[in-house]
Amino acid sequence: DDLAIAIVGTRGCSNYGRRQARRFGRELSERGVTVVSGLARGIDGSAHRAALEVGGRTIAVLGGGILRIYPPEHRPLAAQISQSGAVVSEYPPLRPSLRSTFPQRNRLISGLPWGVLVIEAPARSGSLVTARHATEQNREVMAIPGPVDRATFQGSHRLLKDGAQLIEHPAEVLESLGPLPAATEHAGRQVRHPAELNL
Repeated sequence: DDLAIAIVGTRGCSNYGRRQARRFGRELSERGVTVVSGLARGIDGSAHRAALEVGGRTIAVLGGGILRIYPPEHRPLAAQISQSGAVVSEYPPLRPSLRSTFPQRNRLISGLPWGVLVIEAPARSGSLVTARHATEQNREVMAIPGPVDRATFQGSHRLLKDGAQLIEHPAEVLESLGPLPAATEHAGRQVRHPAELNL
């Protein structure tokens, strides 16, 4: 999709992180932005669900085959996503999700959208791998701050120290992205810069 943002974060997220994933997923979807994530527990699932709740589009990128949905409890969520977006994988349909396949999958999560928003990430996190891929792919990297004494935000804060955009509101996500290479159609009008969706 021409207007898409990845929303990623830890599986073992805090209530604060879950709330922010839902807030950003919902408000960006309401503005016509497609939410891309990895169908994992925690932040990913919250962002996908928030997009679906407001009738938005969302894309789930899997770390295994499409006939081996992981985690298994997200099979109904994957079915819902496939009705208003897409569930995608580069693996054969029956390939199980392995520890080694998730970092590989993360380069697709970062490559599909215009930017990556990290909601909550500890010091060792797949979300940091996604952010690194985003930098290599010339995508915008954004992060929201969290409590300084919480281990699950150490990676997020490191991204901010290293130059990621500090984001506090969904409108700032769209303002931080540069102009599109070509205008895209949204709600019957031409959009040339994602910030126009804030109007």
